[in-house]
Amino acid sequence: MSGPQFFGEASHALFGIMHPAVTPARGAMLICQPLLQDGLNSHRGMWTVAEGLAKAGTHALRFDWYGSGDSGGDGGQLALPGMQSDLRHADAFLASVSGDLPRRWLALRSASIALLSYASRQREPVDLVLWDPCVSGRDLVSGWRAMHQLQLSKAGRFPHGHALPSADDLLGFQVCPGLLAALTTFDACQLRLPAGSRVLMVTWTCSAAQDRLMEHLRLSGTTVTSLLLAVDDGPDLTDPERFENQSLPRRSITQLLGHLNGSAHA
Repeated sequence: MSGPQFFGEASHALFGIMHPAVTPARGAMLICQPLLQDGLNSHRGMWTVAEGLAKAGTHALRFDWYGSGDSGGDGGQLALPGMQSDLRHADAFLASVSGDLPRRWLALRSASIALLSYASRQREPVDLVLWDPCVSGRDLVSGWRAMHQLQLSKAGRFPHGHALPSADDLLGFQVCPGLLAALTTFDACQLRLPAGSRVLMVTWTCSAAQDRLMEHLRLSGTTVTSLLLAVDDGPDLTDPERFENQSLPRRSITQLLGHLNGSAHA
């Protein structure tokens, strides 16, 4: 089974792309896209990650959250509880392809909030890859809002005056206020993963908050390893003039794939 797929419930249809293992399969990876502009900017990079995993023997599934991309619903229906349901359906779909092979879950930036919330509710150990994860939902939302104001006022996008966004607009996306409220309450250091879980923390520069998360996970019984990507290769996500022109750098993707394909099934 390869290529575009629809799965989930009829009233909550999800769209995904299955990248089947090219060589004899040794495992499977569920890839979670980040939210808002980050999701668009990382699309090609995540495709490259999925293809690189498939070539090395890992089934990879990318999917769109309900209310985003080619999945059902609209932006106003993207909600944190719904994302938990999306993960359950996506993981079940991947399991139907990969069978008893070991499965890992990868989340980039804001997607780590949904994934960590979901993983903390599991009974069996989980195996996560957290790429530059958001530890504090409050910091994430405040950062989005700050960038939103910069785009309206200082980024040179509207030379003839400031734009007047609608009440539910955030960075050009329709966003449900309930989603922002739920994200704001998220603190990864308040969660516990099932005993025996494993986490790979992937960063360009590990922040103090990410350091605290790793220590918290270790103290709660999770095996945590880290991968530091080339610092000079990391994108500058605070530059308002390049807000819509960021992409995951190729060297970092190559470095990540080298690590995953060498250690994912060890």
